[in-house]
Amino acid sequence: DNVTTLAPRWIFQHGVIDGVSNQTTPVIVDGTMYVTDARGSVYAVNAADGHFLWSFDVSKLIGGGAKEGYIFRQRGVVYADGVVYTAGGASLFALDAKTGKPMEGFGTQGQADPIMAVLKERYADVKTPISMGYSFTCAPQFYNGVIYIGANRSESHVPGGYMIAVDAKTGKVRWAFNTVPQDERDQGWEIAGPTWVGGERHGGGIWQTPSIDPELGLLYFSAGNPFGNSKLRAGTNLFSNSVIALTLDTGKMQWYFQETHHDVWDYDSATAPTLFDIQVNGRPVKGLAHGSKNGLLYLLNRENGQPIHSIKEMPVSTDAAPGEHPWPTQPFPFTASGKPMEPLYDIPAIDIAPEQLAKGFKPVPLFTPPGPNQIRPSGGQNYGPAAYSPRTGLLYVNAIDTPTNSGRDPKAAFSAYDPATGELRWRQKFDGYGQAGPAVTASDIVFVGAGSNRAGYFYAFDAKTGDMLWKFNTGSGVFSSPSVYMVNGEQFVAVASGGGDRGRRGGDDILAFALPKR
Repeated sequence: DNVTTLAPRWIFQHGVIDGVSNQTTPVIVDGTMYVTDARGSVYAVNAADGHFLWSFDVSKLIGGGAKEGYIFRQRGVVYADGVVYTAGGASLFALDAKTGKPMEGFGTQGQADPIMAVLKERYADVKTPISMGYSFTCAPQFYNGVIYIGANRSESHVPGGYMIAVDAKTGKVRWAFNTVPQDERDQGWEIAGPTWVGGERHGGGIWQTPSIDPELGLLYFSAGNPFGNSKLRAGTNLFSNSVIALTLDTGKMQWYFQETHHDVWDYDSATAPTLFDIQVNGRPVKGLAHGSKNGLLYLLNRENGQPIHSIKEMPVSTDAAPGEHPWPTQPFPFTASGKPMEPLYDIPAIDIAPEQLAKGFKPVPLFTPPGPNQIRPSGGQNYGPAAYSPRTGLLYVNAIDTPTNSGRDPKAAFSAYDPATGELRWRQKFDGYGQAGPAVTASDIVFVGAGSNRAGYFYAFDAKTGDMLWKFNTGSGVFSSPSVYMVNGEQFVAVASGGGDRGRRGGDDILAFALPKR
């Protein structure tokens, strides 16, 4: 009931507004908050009052940004055993959590270059990872002495995205998995090799942090879109646009599920999978949820990759330009009762500007091959992961609704689904990009942000009903997940704000909210 009195307690600004936008998610340990800027530099502040403690600048260690091919974008740190790990450029850094000083045993003076180590094994003449299109954009993950991190980018001719396991003490690579197998040396070649016909074999970058199930010993992540001339890559293009499960210890693939076959729409599988445990018809199910930029939400059994409810390969349009090879079916999820699941946003597109319709633009069904005068579904779940509450049994997903050629600004669709049935329970719509991930609390409040390049809001909703309880104008877009934490007996929620898009600078606000002091 008191969320309506939530107010800003402090703000921290690190002063770096490079890159695309402020996409860090705060990590709080023992009263200290750790955040990053778009380059991957780390800032430690007092989580109670925002006072600066220390920083570590990676900018001189990773190169010069756009002139060297980087689009600066970084999403936070991971903390483990007194060490903070961050990724910048194509490097990993290990820092003492108390002082910010590099850990000497990790790589060279606290800096390791795992992408370079992986590439050198195959491409002896490679000069830098970015020369082949590789860098990091996600926060690292940690489990049992190992750092797990994915390398992107899909929007370049990378020969597959790499999920890399790195020794947390030494910085040495333990194993690597390529999302687009290039030849017999890559795991999964016998499955994926025949699905690329024509010469192109690129893309599949990994944009977000992997998820881990320690009991099953599995790691889950998503791979992005294929890249290159679609006429030269006939087939489904595995393992692009897929959720993939690997063993933690060796990186052996256990299963995969492809969400978009032969992507020609930029329908990445870009966000981190969300893990949850539920009962379905009286039986326990270890679930995994993943929303795609195609606008569909997929619910899988994370033990084996099979659908929790039915997912059917449905016929789609193949009316494409000469020389194209559209795949004739795509996977559509269904509810337990056999109805198509509600997409993450309105499909076909609605709220089209009248002048666009007057020009002859028309909404087209999902997966229609690109053509002239189309208003095509676009957006979906982007980088921000979903959240699950064991109290409500609901899954909370934020999505972008930005149809091509619609003539209107982007909108957000924030939804709650019941994964036990696949049914949509409630939905809230608001202006701005719905890219930020949500955070749900034990008091049944779910926080989420949205925004454009000009303004943004941070919202609190009733997790059961979807009623809006509170909102705050952040002054700039919110593009990342918030963090909820306790310090000195007080509960806080913190979020990064600072919207940006390609060609525009980001921002640098870290906002912390709490109830007024008594």
